[in-house]
Amino acid sequence: MQITRRQFSIGAAAAAIAPAWAQTFPSKPITIVVGFAAGGGIDVVMRNLAPGLSQRLGQPVVIENRPGASGMLAASYVAKAPADGHTLLPGDGATLALNGALFSKLPYDPVADFAPISLIIRAPLLIVAHPQAPFSDLRGLIDYAKRQPGGVSYASPGNGTVHQLGMELLRKRAGFPVTPIQYKGAGAAIQDILSGQVPVGPIDTIVALPHVTTGKLKALAVLAPSRIAQLPNVPTAAEAGVEGVEVYPWIGLSAPRGTPANVIARLNSDLREVLMSPEISKKFTGLGMEPFATTPEQFDTFLKQEIARWHPLIKELNIRLD
Repeated sequence: MQITRRQFSIGAAAAAIAPAWAQTFPSKPITIVVGFAAGGGIDVVMRNLAPGLSQRLGQPVVIENRPGASGMLAASYVAKAPADGHTLLPGDGATLALNGALFSKLPYDPVADFAPISLIIRAPLLIVAHPQAPFSDLRGLIDYAKRQPGGVSYASPGNGTVHQLGMELLRKRAGFPVTPIQYKGAGAAIQDILSGQVPVGPIDTIVALPHVTTGKLKALAVLAPSRIAQLPNVPTAAEAGVEGVEVYPWIGLSAPRGTPANVIARLNSDLREVLMSPEISKKFTGLGMEPFATTPEQFDTFLKQEIARWHPLIKELNIRLD
């Protein structure tokens, strides 16, 4: 699904005519269960949204980190939670679109076990490196890796994440050897790139951009169709001669399947108001993110299209995690 600003407006209009929600919701704090460690992209996004959501919902919004198993621990927990809107999953591409192809069996169904609320953001991946790394652009990385026995190691935010798959797709398209070093989230991965323990890694703009703009990291390429406004001098992979590598991590909010439609409508409406606020919109776009507020139906369509897009690519890359 190509989500446009017009669809953003349609989503707002649709939410505005949603049926009146139950007077009893919310009746207690809202728990948002993040499937990755603190400091990663999802964690940063949800902690920025939590105060505004809390203000509109009239209840505390608590961020609970349950990292591990490519987001499966958190997804399984939320899938089994009471379907009353008080326990929510900020799912990403790995949790909801990729894991079905990476694992032979999941402890949850990415489509059947969740009620979509809204897509929240998309953000392109940056290939970033320590300032002392012996390469300064993507072509330099490729040439360097080809000269090294075993190639080059890179920091991966987790097995099966869209970050890892983006790097593996880049490897396959450009034909250079790499070895992933796995971390529990982008926040942990970027720390070892900053310290020089690992020379390079695929990190989303949410986490990487502040370090690039301050010179603590150098950006080699952006895995997007065009350069991003925040880093106009950083070329795309295609500009560096590697076609067909456009990778957008995304985050969308879901509730357990069976959550009443009026509760979904309330959550959708309040989330949209927070995302459209000047403070949040400016903050997210400043981090290279593209904020969205869709209808639940649009998010459901988007998710199914992501599954259809990535599953053949995962088969092409020959990646299985069990």
